[in-house]
Amino acid sequence: MDASKVYLRDFLGLILVILSVLALLGAIFDVLAVLNYVSDEKARASVYLHESLPLLICILPTFIIAKIINRPSWIIGSEDYRLMMAKKMH
Repeated sequence: MDASKVYLRDFLGLILVILSVLALLGAIFDVLAVLNYVSDEKARASVYLHESLPLLICILPTFIIAKIINRPSWIIGSEDYRLMMAKKMH
């Protein structure tokens, strides 16, 4: 594995974290929408629901990216590359 693939895996990991946070924010908006709906504030519930739907779309790419970066060949390759670079430094 070369440096570009290691950096690509790190970049995909960063995107994974960002998408996970956005999906969590969408779930929080859904909870707020349900709480507002139960307390008879349907206008606010509608706003929270409309705000949460685009954020919940982030769930699917999160699972896809997690499956891609957790392939055993990528994990072994990136660890081997980092060990090789650490040995070159010393």
